[in-house]
Amino acid sequence: MTSPLCRRDFGRAVLLFLLTLLIWLGATGLWQTTLWQIPAAYEIDALETLARLRLTEEQGWTFLLQKTAPRLGAPFTADWSTYPTPDAPVFWLFGRVAHFIGLIPASHLALLFAHASATLTFYFCSRALGHRAIIAAGAALLFGFSFSNFYRGLAHFSFTLSFMVPPSLLVAWLVGGSQRVLRQKHWQAFCLATAALLGTVNPYFGFMFAQLLGLALLYQVATARRRENLLIGSAGLGIFALVLIATNLSAAGAVFGDATSLLARNYAGSEIYGLRPIELFVPSPAHRLRAAAELGQVYGGATALKGELFGPYLGLIGSIGLGLIIVTTGCRLVRQRLGLRPAHAPAVFWITAFSIVGGLNSGLALAGLDLFRAGNRYSLFLLSVALLALAAWGSRHVRRWNSRSAALTVLPLVCLGLWDQIPVNSIHARQPILEAKIESDRALARTLEAQLPAGSLIFELPAVPFLEQPPFVAMTDYELFRPWLFTRTLRFSYGLLATDGAYRWHRHVGKLPVPKMREALEAAGFAAIYFHRAAYADRGEALRQDFLRSGLAPIFESGDHVVFRLHPTAFPRLPDLSDPSLLPRWDAARKNISPISVLIDKGWFRLERKEAEAWRWAGREASLILWNPLDRPQAVRLRFATSSLSKGNLDLSVDGRIVWRSAARSNPPESVDLPLELKPGVNRLVWSFAGRLIRPSGSDRRLLGFRVMNLAVEPSVAP
Repeated sequence: MTSPLCRRDFGRAVLLFLLTLLIWLGATGLWQTTLWQIPAAYEIDALETLARLRLTEEQGWTFLLQKTAPRLGAPFTADWSTYPTPDAPVFWLFGRVAHFIGLIPASHLALLFAHASATLTFYFCSRALGHRAIIAAGAALLFGFSFSNFYRGLAHFSFTLSFMVPPSLLVAWLVGGSQRVLRQKHWQAFCLATAALLGTVNPYFGFMFAQLLGLALLYQVATARRRENLLIGSAGLGIFALVLIATNLSAAGAVFGDATSLLARNYAGSEIYGLRPIELFVPSPAHRLRAAAELGQVYGGATALKGELFGPYLGLIGSIGLGLIIVTTGCRLVRQRLGLRPAHAPAVFWITAFSIVGGLNSGLALAGLDLFRAGNRYSLFLLSVALLALAAWGSRHVRRWNSRSAALTVLPLVCLGLWDQIPVNSIHARQPILEAKIESDRALARTLEAQLPAGSLIFELPAVPFLEQPPFVAMTDYELFRPWLFTRTLRFSYGLLATDGAYRWHRHVGKLPVPKMREALEAAGFAAIYFHRAAYADRGEALRQDFLRSGLAPIFESGDHVVFRLHPTAFPRLPDLSDPSLLPRWDAARKNISPISVLIDKGWFRLERKEAEAWRWAGREASLILWNPLDRPQAVRLRFATSSLSKGNLDLSVDGRIVWRSAARSNPPESVDLPLELKPGVNRLVWSFAGRLIRPSGSDRRLLGFRVMNLAVEPSVAP
């Protein structure tokens, strides 16, 4: 560090924040007070962000420790403990803000926080690296108002919270190359605190931080081996890992477990969402310059990979910074003076090599670690490095200039960069649509809370699980949060994860004929039934007529929402989740020649077919239920074939008693014919595999152990 931080920097930071506020108000149009009640976005992932803010508003600190949603998942409680929810402290903060000023205004302040925090952390990191204050401030504004931050916005709020990117680079550079800085306790505390915070933020940012810090440690080991650098770097990695595990333990178990993952990921995603260098320089169709916008349209129409297009755009100034790194490195290579310091070029090389399509990240995805599929999201690290390199170059060349001359040089460049990076604000074009949606949702909330007692249960159709679901006709994901967002006293059925056993009951009831659906819902205590018009090809008109014919009366019909009143029983009972009728059949297309029902319990993947054969794969353990509807034991023959991808042993037990054991093999499949006597009711069959689990291909992230083929249950024939 050639120019350490001083007290004047905190005063400058206040001015920088005020300037950030003015730029943000101008960029978003929120200097008009009427726009504060209209969200920046109100579809798909933006609804999920609003839902997380709403939950933290309702539950406060308890949501950080126990991720449940008591007003969702009715008549049960939605449990999100297996769902990765990063940035919990930030969501808690703005959940508290929402408690006082309302959900939509709080979401706007959360976006302001994202831009301001990115600007300020970049400024302090740039100053810590010795950059001149006016240049550090200009580069900080360009980072805080990067196109990526606008592109991610409310929908990808965890990526808009990019404020930890510059500190992660600074920590890695200090550990790798500082000579005296890490002897100071306040810098040691900064490095360790940064590592701890990165354990709570978006895992993408934490994953790259761990890589850069690990490389810095390797460089330190290979060169100076300074004790304090090695200790702080190693402690930082350890603290990061511990905090990450502590805040994501249950979610990690679900993501990396043997069962079907909540997050569908595969190798193809590392190509679709990988970093394509051309996208660092191609502007979006929302660019202010018409020629640039047309270029973006041409690229968007020409590329076959339609992932998160245009998000990596560095902007004009960021591109100049990256070009400066490349040219400087090339000159040093020609002069045979190429080295690893300054660390701008090595950082760019590693981030690019890791993120690019077909790069190191693709290799990890091919090997099975496909959780971090979107390498283009690491472009924020490239932008930060490029702007820091440009700030360093500028600081060297204007160090003898007076403040006025430096400001007159920097200010036009910053204005040009902001004009280039900030997209055309489309809030005015979308204002009527967003206003209509919000007003419809608020009217729905007012009507329901006026007509239904506090604590009433509302069943939502279609019955779909929460988290990353494909469109249901014209209803996009998370739309069923809308009836809940503006209520305070009612409970809704939506919000259960697909892996939650309670969702079985929702799915079963949602497919029943209206009379039986009404009977089941009223017995469970539901006071109303809601359906979303966009989920039906006829806008739900046929379903509406079915409700009317069954004697139900509508209490709200407006926009996308239709609600009918139910009459819950005075003594409702929670549904029995062990009821076998809630379970899906092993093979719905197969006609049984036996009264025995073959039902999926847990552990199986989807049914697969090829010609006359049908099978399901499983991992370590999987179970199904043979349901005997008779009031007496039933003698049957269980026929199936098994195979595996690796050597091992496969056991089959019935109600805890092993009835068959064999050495698993891949080819040919082993045919099995077992006589069984089934007691009345539930008979649970459990297959257990002792062997190595294998991913079948790079595009298939399932961990497979064994499969069961052509399963059939037939009555025993007396000899």
